[in-house]
Amino acid sequence: MKLDYGFTEYDTQGSTVIFSWKSLLDYDPSSHSLDLAVGDHYTIYKSDGDKYFLYCYHRIQRSMLGEVEDGQKYIQPLTDEDVCVYAVLHNSLKLVESEGLQKKYQEILEKIISFAPGEDVEVIRSKKNIYLDLKNIAHHAETTGIQFGEDIKHDLSELQLCLGVGAYRSALVIGGRLLEISLKLFCLDNQIEFSDNWMVGQLIDKITQSGQYLDTSLKSVWQIINQQRIVGVHAKSKSPIPSKEQAFMVSFAVIDTLKKVLKC
Repeated sequence: MKLDYGFTEYDTQGSTVIFSWKSLLDYDPSSHSLDLAVGDHYTIYKSDGDKYFLYCYHRIQRSMLGEVEDGQKYIQPLTDEDVCVYAVLHNSLKLVESEGLQKKYQEILEKIISFAPGEDVEVIRSKKNIYLDLKNIAHHAETTGIQFGEDIKHDLSELQLCLGVGAYRSALVIGGRLLEISLKLFCLDNQIEFSDNWMVGQLIDKITQSGQYLDTSLKSVWQIINQQRIVGVHAKSKSPIPSKEQAFMVSFAVIDTLKKVLKC
């Protein structure tokens, strides 16, 4: 498809696909391609002149058993910022890195976080710093091939999701998993024997007994996490509901511990 704006021409034939996604309503299981499925199909292109544009086409079915046919098609020019917004929406850091848009991406993240309703300046700043740390640590875990690397990557992704939607109890439970992994990695690095079945409290005690330095505040952090972990598997008539500030404080402590262990 081609679109001529007079001063700029956009042509799907002469451009490179850099990202695509679909919002499908139905598809034929015997079809050789989802490109023919009913729904909306989106593709971001980059022209030879380094201009971005979005190409969208609709596949429609006018009746339940009717033939599927092409619907509306359109092309929309995109800015660098637009591409970053789509990357945020689809959690595609690879798109940002492949296009060298990291600076723009961070600016967009800061804007999005600054719009969060009902949050004071300190919480907003905490959220921004944690999110940036999460991405850096996940990248480090993925590229260095460390033990528990896949667990760390996926848990960090879940932690960001939980913090982002205000699921603070779940965030603390995921934080507990990350803290346990951090302490087990610490034991491996310092030749401290431990059991795979040990939980955070036992790991903290073992590390303390070994003579290795461990931040004393981690015991308090673990007590907060453990309350939520217990609630997660046992129904209690009274259970503490973590605040935003508490969730971010605990996440800070856990992430700081993980960074020190991973040396990143």
